[in-house]
Amino acid sequence: MSDYKATATIAFPGLAAYLDTIVASLASHNLDVQAEADGHRIRSPFGRAWLRAGPAALHLAVEASDPAGFNRMKHDLTGLIDFVARPEGLQIAWTGDETGATLPPDLRVLTVRNVRQLTPFMRRITLAGQDLDRYAVPDQIHCRLLFPSGQTGAPEWPRLGDDGRIVWPPSGKLASRIYTIRRIDPTGGTLDIDFALHPGSGPGVDWARAAAPGDIVGIVGPAAHGPKPADWYLLAGDETGLPGIARILEALPASARGVALIEVAGAAEEQPLAAPGGVEVRWLHRGEAAPGTAPLLIDEVRSLELPADRSRMLFWGGSEFDTYRSIRNHLVRDAGVPASRVVAYSHWRRGMSEEDIVEAGAAAITP
Repeated sequence: MSDYKATATIAFPGLAAYLDTIVASLASHNLDVQAEADGHRIRSPFGRAWLRAGPAALHLAVEASDPAGFNRMKHDLTGLIDFVARPEGLQIAWTGDETGATLPPDLRVLTVRNVRQLTPFMRRITLAGQDLDRYAVPDQIHCRLLFPSGQTGAPEWPRLGDDGRIVWPPSGKLASRIYTIRRIDPTGGTLDIDFALHPGSGPGVDWARAAAPGDIVGIVGPAAHGPKPADWYLLAGDETGLPGIARILEALPASARGVALIEVAGAAEEQPLAAPGGVEVRWLHRGEAAPGTAPLLIDEVRSLELPADRSRMLFWGGSEFDTYRSIRNHLVRDAGVPASRVVAYSHWRRGMSEEDIVEAGAAAITP
C-alpha cells in the first residue's frame, strides 16, 4: 500500500515530438519503463509512476511508501522531462501529498581510500562507502559525484523538495559531474572512478588532482545504459569513454567477438585491458591534435566490415559530441544498424561546460 501520492498535468502542445525521447531518457536512468494500453508504467526501488499522453498534455502520477522515495520519483520525472523538453518551457506543478525536503535516497557518502596514477592523463581514485549494492548494476554504469565546497565541518548535501526540484543547502550549490563507475565491489564497500585529467580547470578534474585519502565526496545514481547481449560488439570512445569500454570488456563472455576502438593522445596513455580473445583492441593515437578534433574514431568505424546481421551486433560508445553524433548517424543511417542496437553517449562537448549543457537542455547532446 502506498502512503504518498501526487499527480501533475503538464500543458504540452509539442508532446508528440518529445514523448519517445522522454521514455528513453527515463529508461536510461535505472527506471523500469513498460508500455501499457494508455501510457507507460514506471517502477523503481523508490516507488511507482505513470505517464499518460493526452491532447496537448502529459499526465503524471507517482506513489511511494516513504517520503524520500516519493520525492525521488517526483524528481526523476520533473528533472528528466524538463531537460528533454527544455525549449518548451514546461510548467510542472505537483498536487497531492507533501513531505518536505528529503535527502536523496540513493545518496551515499564516500571516502577516498587510494589514489593511483594509471597513465600521465588518467588517475584512478578508489572510494569507500556503505550500502553500495544499488550501484552494482551492469546495465547502469554511470553515476554523479557531488563535490563538497571548502566549508569546514561535515558537508551539507542537497535535498529533494515537494516540487521535484533540488533544494541546495544554505552553504550553496555543490558542483557535480557524471562519471563511469570503472569497478565496484559492493561486498568490500569500494568502487573505482577513473578521471581523465584534461587541461584546464573544472569541478571534477580539480577535485581529482587534489584528492587524497580521507577526502569526502557524494554519489547519486546510477544511470546510463551499459552493454546488451550481442553476437558481435563494437566499442568506441576517447579517454572519457575508456573507463566504460574497459569495464564492458572485462564483463563480456569469453566467447564474445568484436572490436574496441580507443582514441588517446599517444602510446603512454595505453592501458592493459582484459578483453576476450575474440575482441580486438585497437589504440588510436591523435598525437598533437586537441581532444575532440581528430577524425580517428569515425574514420576507423567507417572502415570496419560489420556483421551481415546488424540486429545481432551492439555498438557502445562514449566520446566528444561531434564524434559521437558522426558515429551514431553513420551506423544508423548509412550502415543500417537498428537504433536499438546503438548505445552511445556524448560524454562531453567542445566549448560547453556541463552547466552550459544543463541550461541548453538535451538538444545540446542529442544527434
